[in-house]
Amino acid sequence: MKLKPQTTEEKSKGGFKERRKDCIQNLAKEVEKMDFKGKDYLTVALRHNHLLKYFPESRIDEEIIFQDEKKVICKTVLYIGETAYSTGHAEEKRDSSFINKTSALENAATSSLGRCLASFGLHGTEFSSADELANAILNQKDSIKSKIKKQTTETKLTALYSDWKKENDSIEKDFESQQQSIKKNGGQNVRQW
Repeated sequence: MKLKPQTTEEKSKGGFKERRKDCIQNLAKEVEKMDFKGKDYLTVALRHNHLLKYFPESRIDEEIIFQDEKKVICKTVLYIGETAYSTGHAEEKRDSSFINKTSALENAATSSLGRCLASFGLHGTEFSSADELANAILNQKDSIKSKIKKQTTETKLTALYSDWKKENDSIEKDFESQQQSIKKNGGQNVRQW
C-alpha cells in the first residue's frame, strides 16, 4: 500500500499538531511507566489507550506480512482519519520461547503495534515496549539453563545464582508495580480495528 502524502493544510486540520504535541508531552504524566535498569518502558495497551484519548478517530490496520511454521512477521499502520501517520514491523520466531510456540502471531502483532505507536512518538525512554522487554526477559530464561550447565565450580555456580536472584528480584518488583497500576487504572487490552 502506498501512503498518500499530506498537505500542510490537511495536517493542521482539527488542531492535529496541537493534539499530537499534547498527546506526546502528556504521555509521561498520564501513563505509568515500568522502570528497568534506569530506563522507562510503557506497555503497548497503555500507550494505545492514551492515543485513543487524544485521537478517538484513529484506526489501526494490521497485516501479516509473512507466516510459516518458523516465524511470523506483522506490520501495523496507524491512521488518523484517512491519513497514515506511522508504521511498525515485528518478527517473532515460533521456537524462540515457550510462549511463542503458541502465541507468536499475537506477540508479533503486539510488538508491531508498539513500534507503530513509538514511531508516532508514544514511547518511554526506550523505543521498545514493556511487552517486548518482558518477552526478551523470558527468552533469557532459556539461556540461564545453559549457563548453569557450563559452570565448573561451586563458586562460579553460586555467583551465577546470586546475579540471577538480584535481577529476578528487580523484575518481580516491576511486575508488582505494574500489577498495582493495572488495579488502579483498570486492566484493559482494548484494540480498535
